[in-house]
Amino acid sequence: MNKIEIGAVAKPQGIKGELKIKLFADSFDSVKNVTEVEINSVVYKVENFRSISKEEAILKVEGIDDRNFVETLRRCEVYADRSQIVLEDGRFFITDVIGCELYLDSGKKIGTVRDIVSGNVDYYYIDTYEGKAVFPLIPALDVDIDVENRKVTVNAKKFTEVVMYED
Repeated sequence: MNKIEIGAVAKPQGIKGELKIKLFADSFDSVKNVTEVEINSVVYKVENFRSISKEEAILKVEGIDDRNFVETLRRCEVYADRSQIVLEDGRFFITDVIGCELYLDSGKKIGTVRDIVSGNVDYYYIDTYEGKAVFPLIPALDVDIDVENRKVTVNAKKFTEVVMYED
């Protein structure tokens, strides 16, 4: 399984072994057709997977029929095979962007994407020639992500306004 983390077990849902999942995916639609998941290094067939909010879903898998067992899985990551995850145009897996070279639209190479923290705004952590830095991925940066060529390009003027260098 070429796995991608799609969420984490939040808590049991009901008494029949359903799991409430905190989703890490962009939307439930991108993961709704997943047929197998891996939890705590065990692969399970999906019986039912339904959305209950933008950030939560209920997952029922074969072989888990007990609320008490689900309690032991709290905070465990839920993985799915990346081939079963549907990405919208212009969206990428974080793992594919980490390690990409960062360039300004002027052509100057700035450094390498070290990490990405998702939230209302994604933050890109980079290793630069001037040290470690972070910047918010805002629309004004006019970002171009080319995972095939391992390259991220941002607007030079706006980048200098928003980048924060660590001491």
